[in-house]
Amino acid sequence: MELQSRLDEIEGRGLGLVSILYDPPETIKAFTDARDIEFPVLSDQGSEVIRRYDLLNRETDPGSRVFGIPYPGTFILDSAGRVTERFFEQRYQERFTVSSLLTRLAAPATGAARDATLIETDHLEALSYASDFVVAPGNRFSLLVDVTPKAGMHVYVPGDHTYQVIRLRLNTPEFVQSHDTNYPAAESYHFEPLDETVPVYTEPFRIVQEITIPMSREIAALASAPDARLTIEGTLEYQACDDEICYLPVDVPVSWDFEWRALVRD
Repeated sequence: MELQSRLDEIEGRGLGLVSILYDPPETIKAFTDARDIEFPVLSDQGSEVIRRYDLLNRETDPGSRVFGIPYPGTFILDSAGRVTERFFEQRYQERFTVSSLLTRLAAPATGAARDATLIETDHLEALSYASDFVVAPGNRFSLLVDVTPKAGMHVYVPGDHTYQVIRLRLNTPEFVQSHDTNYPAAESYHFEPLDETVPVYTEPFRIVQEITIPMSREIAALASAPDARLTIEGTLEYQACDDEICYLPVDVPVSWDFEWRALVRD
């Protein structure tokens, strides 16, 4: 299990880890003993907590032996027990990777930038990398671009204006699913000569693009082919301005290269 293999890293970030399953205690004990799982795994027999949080998977046949399973997900709680983040998927076969969750918590995982690519233009510097560099069918992971505008420069965020906004545009293989791009909150910039206020970034910021590789027999066969790799290409688009000049829009090619990991069915 990825959670157990990354437990030291998770705890090193000051996080605890508890898993809740719908299985009876004896089934969970056999499972955790067989896999040397060291974090608590709790039994929600009868799916009482799952139902209370309205997480019961209603697509499962009530007569099925797996009826009672929840939609797969992760809650992040603070020290007071308050939920601060939640990450959920519709299909139990598809899960956020540990590194992608840590990335969403504003801290890239150890080694995540191993294959990072530095981009530098006249207006900004950017570091492109991924939360994971080895992926498997069923993984939901993140492509990241850490952008630092150069002194005096700003780039634009979507809003009520006609400037070219900064955008990560991907050209993905057909079987890859792209989710909505995540941008941080923008700043307000007032351009005095035109008396206009627009949303921009002047300080370093991060673009996060989440990707899911669906679970299917066809994709699993593709991933298991000898020397198979996954490459995702794209373009970082933006228009930069300073206090006097708006420069021409720029398109910068970006790409990410991944190894495939063999499927492990827990």
